[in-house]
Amino acid sequence: MPAKKKVTIVTDELREWVQPIAIIVAPQGLKGEVRVKPIHSAAEQLFSAGSEMCLVLPSGRRQKLTIQRCYNKGSVWIVKFSEIGDIDTAEKLVGLKLAVHKDWKPQLKEGEFLLSELLGMKVVTEEGKIVGEVLDILESPTHDLIVTEQAMIPMSRKFIKEVDTKGRKIVVSLPEGLLSKEVPKKRRPRWQR
Repeated sequence: MPAKKKVTIVTDELREWVQPIAIIVAPQGLKGEVRVKPIHSAAEQLFSAGSEMCLVLPSGRRQKLTIQRCYNKGSVWIVKFSEIGDIDTAEKLVGLKLAVHKDWKPQLKEGEFLLSELLGMKVVTEEGKIVGEVLDILESPTHDLIVTEQAMIPMSRKFIKEVDTKGRKIVVSLPEGLLSKEVPKKRRPRWQR
């Protein structure tokens, strides 16, 4: 019986770098600097010399980039990555996302939370009426919207009265007519559980 061949398994160390944090929006200068727009303000904690990010290419491949230097300019960051040396390379990166490891969590202040933590939370009115569970969070120009089976609720202090992350519950105050009487058909099976 012939001896079995040993197979070396190569794992992609960047495969778990899937949490998007920023988008490259434009080149800056001739030496490979780029303008980077963070997706959320907590991502700004990552912008410092020596920090590593993962560039997500259209093919799905990933490339690790290391920040050589950076500074904030309004709503964008001007970043010089060690791996990008000229404007031609920088121009090819416009529109691509930067990601970090899926386990990265920003340092949050008291009372702050990640929108992703809201998914699956129970939504109830101040009177105790169940509105449903958070199915999705939609971005809009004025306020993000919590999507439940019966309503789309703006993330505003006017409507959101309490977010209990430990108890997995959101207490809302809704004006008359915001709740839908009929649950959309594609949501009914999940709603009736």
